[in-house]
Amino acid sequence: GLAYDVIAGLLDAEPEMRSSLRYRLDETNPHRLAQALAAMEEAGLGDIVTADAAAEPITGVILANEVADAMPVHRLRWTGTGFEEVWVGWDERAGFVDEPGPLSRAMAEFDPVAYLARAGVDPATWPAGSRIEVSPAAASWVADLASRLRRGYAFVIDYGYPARELYAGYRLEGLLRAYGGHQVTDKPYDAVGEKDLTTHVDFTLLAQAAEGAGLTVVGLATQSDFLANAGLGELLVDLQREPATAADEYYRAQAAVYRLIDPGGMGRFRVLGLAKNVPLDPPLRGFTGPELPASLRF
Repeated sequence: GLAYDVIAGLLDAEPEMRSSLRYRLDETNPHRLAQALAAMEEAGLGDIVTADAAAEPITGVILANEVADAMPVHRLRWTGTGFEEVWVGWDERAGFVDEPGPLSRAMAEFDPVAYLARAGVDPATWPAGSRIEVSPAAASWVADLASRLRRGYAFVIDYGYPARELYAGYRLEGLLRAYGGHQVTDKPYDAVGEKDLTTHVDFTLLAQAAEGAGLTVVGLATQSDFLANAGLGELLVDLQREPATAADEYYRAQAAVYRLIDPGGMGRFRVLGLAKNVPLDPPLRGFTGPELPASLRF
């Protein structure tokens, strides 16, 4: 998994880090946690602890890979004059169904119209019936992340867009999806409890929450741009030039790089960089380089 690869890569590049490296795993699934701990213990990689065993703020780097997309969301429907919330109802024939109703207390306090205004989005331009998902829980999670970081960086890696792109007209049917059996649908009430429900991340919401919690946003880029600017291609060239590199080893590495930067696949993921109590100059290399498209700026 990611933890194994990060630690193995660090120790391969900087072997002297072994005595000082601590990797804190924050995994709520006990089965996955046990698997990760066993794999890294077997390989003798660093000093591994779980989040519960070390609750004090850290000095270092926090990696949140595909965490934000799993946060609970509120589904909203634009009426033409305001928002109503899409609740879950029950029909004797159809089972679970959508049931529009008034905003929940949590969503009323969040005030989606005010948030969208701060994000530069005007729902008054939308057709009535437009649907979106909003996650105050994701904003709270970022604030909690900020409290866990004494000094260092955090990287949030996920699929999603800044608000002005996320809530563009052609995405106003809602982006809640159900994943199961290697298939994806937009029917969350099919096989309830047997599928993962997820939606695209609003990176503007995360950035605003991060700044409100004392973090500095240092960049937002696609995973493809971030890895290219950080020198992934240079590492591949170095591997090719290494006399000891076998052809099959190079081709495996090349295929892995292409998967990570594929603009039609994982390369579309976004990387949000956050910092706390660290110098901001020079900027992080992953967020420098060629000018990023305007849609990736806040």
